[in-house]
Amino acid sequence: MTSVKREIITVIVVLSCTSLSIISTICANTISTPSPATINDITLEDDAFHGRGELPFIEWWYFDAKLNNGYSLTLGIHVIDIFTKGIVTTRLNLYYKGTSLVKSYEKYFLRDFSASSETPSIYISGNQIIQGTYDTLNKCFMYTVTMNVTGSAVCLQFLGTTKGWKQQQPTGDWWAVVLPQADVTGTITIENTTMNVTGTGYHDHNWGIGPWIAWRFGWFWGTCHSPSYTITWADILTTRQTQRPMMVINTKEDGYFEIPADTIWFSMERYAMDHFKRIPLFFTLETITEHVFFVVHMEVLSVDHTVMLGFINYWRYHVHCTGNIIVDGHIEMINDTSIMEYLRFR
Repeated sequence: MTSVKREIITVIVVLSCTSLSIISTICANTISTPSPATINDITLEDDAFHGRGELPFIEWWYFDAKLNNGYSLTLGIHVIDIFTKGIVTTRLNLYYKGTSLVKSYEKYFLRDFSASSETPSIYISGNQIIQGTYDTLNKCFMYTVTMNVTGSAVCLQFLGTTKGWKQQQPTGDWWAVVLPQADVTGTITIENTTMNVTGTGYHDHNWGIGPWIAWRFGWFWGTCHSPSYTITWADILTTRQTQRPMMVINTKEDGYFEIPADTIWFSMERYAMDHFKRIPLFFTLETITEHVFFVVHMEVLSVDHTVMLGFINYWRYHVHCTGNIIVDGHIEMINDTSIMEYLRFR
């Protein structure tokens, strides 16, 4: 057994033991008494590294892009720290019309990871993966994301077209949607063939995540777009039967507003078995408030399954979104292909 594999097993065992030892406190002080979530503006520092505290933590950065030539991609960095001992993982997935072409998963020691606590600047083994800045001319966040794996690579620039926001969850962890929507330019390389690309991207960052997150059943997450609006949504499965939906709507080149959870309805249909789990293949997301009416249907085009840390089932969907959104009497159609996810801890 390699030393890296031993590190992963140690992390999983310690996470389980730690969660059992603190679960009564967490349940008493956090999980059983959730407070209403509110969203706020973000800064570059919010997207910097927040770890290195006294308690075990999990932190990750995620990017995706839907490119105009039929390709799409997801890229992520995960840091798991158990009292200064842990692992760092990187993931790069490249797709063509939803079909997986490249699936790279690399593991590193925590000592190979270097990140700023003031700006989004992340290095692994001396190579910079993420660099985020603020473009004062265009008044938006701008990121360069670079990752090289065997035979494939991405080098992309993300220029924000919507205002970012952050939200603290009832369990105490943070979710920062830095780029709800961004213009993407750059290059991708597949099987040593490099092509120039353009498209639409997304970036978020989660931190302050403790072992108790695994006591949730899982979650769904996704985005969809109309010409003027970007909808970011999630459905947190606190148990197999209980849900906590979330939705934030961005106006292009303007602000954002949160939709109250009790006005959001998320439903699933057309189930199928995938890797011994029953997963849905059709979704409907709806809301109605004084100012917003929104209905979108999401037809699954493709599914890509991954097992994370040996026990977390994770499905990456490409979905075709169709529907309408009405904001203060202004109606727009939704008709695009989006990326969404389904994660299950058990």
